[in-house]
Amino acid sequence: MDVTWLLLGLAVALVLAWLVVRLSAWPVQHILPGLGVDTPPGSRLFGHFFEGIKHGIFDVQTHYYSMFKGKKVYGWNDFKTPTIVLRDLDLIKDVCVKHFGNFTDRRDLVRFEPPFDQNLLTIFGDHWKRVRSAVSPTFTSGRLKKMSRHIERNAKLFQRLLRRKQESIEDIELKEMMSRVTMDTIASTGFGLDIDTVNQPDNDFFKHAQAFINPNIGLFLVSMVVPLLGKLLSSVGVKFISQKSSDFFKNVVEAALRERKESENAGQFNDFLDLVINAEEKEEGDTDEKAKVMRSLSHDEILGQALLFILAGYDTVSSVLAFTLFLLALHPEHQRRVQEELDSKFGDTDLEDWVPDYEGVQSLPYLDQCINEAMRLFPPGILIDRICTEEITMHGVRFPKGMTVILPIYAIHMDPDLWEDPQDFKPERFSPEAREARHQFSFFPFGHGPRNCIGLRLALLELKMVLASVLRSFDVTPCGKTVFPVRLSSWQLVAKDGLWVKLDRRGHN
Repeated sequence: MDVTWLLLGLAVALVLAWLVVRLSAWPVQHILPGLGVDTPPGSRLFGHFFEGIKHGIFDVQTHYYSMFKGKKVYGWNDFKTPTIVLRDLDLIKDVCVKHFGNFTDRRDLVRFEPPFDQNLLTIFGDHWKRVRSAVSPTFTSGRLKKMSRHIERNAKLFQRLLRRKQESIEDIELKEMMSRVTMDTIASTGFGLDIDTVNQPDNDFFKHAQAFINPNIGLFLVSMVVPLLGKLLSSVGVKFISQKSSDFFKNVVEAALRERKESENAGQFNDFLDLVINAEEKEEGDTDEKAKVMRSLSHDEILGQALLFILAGYDTVSSVLAFTLFLLALHPEHQRRVQEELDSKFGDTDLEDWVPDYEGVQSLPYLDQCINEAMRLFPPGILIDRICTEEITMHGVRFPKGMTVILPIYAIHMDPDLWEDPQDFKPERFSPEAREARHQFSFFPFGHGPRNCIGLRLALLELKMVLASVLRSFDVTPCGKTVFPVRLSSWQLVAKDGLWVKLDRRGHN
């Protein structure tokens, strides 16, 4: 009996020792100091991972960033993953642009289930380059102009909903409201679908999209800590996104693909799916075989980009819409300037269901400044990661192959050395003169360089069309439920207390 317990205890001790060696930060703690990269105090077992869990991604990012003021880089260990964080803006520029070829890939934290694993966020190397080159032409000016008709139609429906809310003297929560119009815009600009989330927020498309946007956070954290365990759990049925929702969107996209290929109206929907279908088919008469291969997308790659269209276009745009309007509600002097700009440009056009068209929003400089300042305070991308794919030394810092590199967007946007009174809402920071005087890489809410947000231009078009239509028709003001300053959730760009406002109708000015 004593021998049995002794052997059992020895077995447990061996397993624990294996786990410490295999999973803990202890075996890699020498790597960053060996590169001359300073790190904050951390646990020998867990590195700095649980500091992030404890304090949240916003506070821990700004805390470490401030701790290493004057340094080009600093580092931390997520269990066994040493990470270099860039503080120097010229280094960030080199990673994003000048030496992008050494940093083309992202971390492989969680793999989506096939076929959605073929999206641009989760593919690497030459595969990523080929798909990116095939999808990029989707967002040219001419194609965006055609897609803008979908935005205009959805914004008009949204106007009517807001008018009903205003007439019934209802307070509105901006993130919830903006989520509706954003989802309708994704469905129509992406897939040619009219789902009317503005009036019917319980529709299947919206419900399953929510499962895509809010996936299994437990599996995500496990995969960060123990990548092998995360993949094992996925293989036995613990999914990052529910199978039911995956099947729903797979069926939606495949049905749309079949319908268009069989329809006489194929190519006339003026949406994202129309345009990537063109990338699936090799152009007749093109004798450049390399160009054919680079331009073509497989069926699974089309499904993957359909997922990306939802993931990248929904939460980012709805958050920026909500935070911009909320900040303008709290700063009426800036709201009036935007409204004066709109009134001056569009004159006495009827406010009933008014939405500007593509050309109308191309020159609204003060609205642009307000959107940019809102994205500085509440960036849709909190941080960006890259993997060094080929060793390089830049500005005296050596980046070994395989090293994870972090660009701390939120901390940079809150740096008082770059932004005076960084907590304050000051759209004048983005005047042409102010931008000219500032480092280009002090502001990058959608990333920079070849791997920036591929749908950036579509997102900005939607932002300006929706915001202009709301602000020309309504005054947005605080209400009894308004809570400011905003308290953010620990791990998401979400206001804990909501973004509550009320609306008042404007007349002609």
